[in-house]
Amino acid sequence: MNRATSVLAEWDSRVDESPATALDRQHREELSEVRGKLRKSRQECRQLQDQVDAAATVITALLAENAAFREQPAKRSAVVIPLDRTNAIRE
Repeated sequence: MNRATSVLAEWDSRVDESPATALDRQHREELSEVRGKLRKSRQECRQLQDQVDAAATVITALLAENAAFREQPAKRSAVVIPLDRTNAIRE
């Protein structure tokens, strides 16, 4: 019975050191690394998408303001107001 315990312990140590177990461990480490990179890439994508959305909002607001400014002169008549040149500095 004592011999069976030592044989089983030796068997367990050999199974833990088998090439298949080492390969499985390596695959799990690589998979964990790739998942971390994917998580980081997705976070960067979200940040970039937020920046694009913010830029689109600003551009839309600027286009609306530009269109409003272009309509203003069309609604008013062109009036030229002369500047008062009496107070101008003469050289």
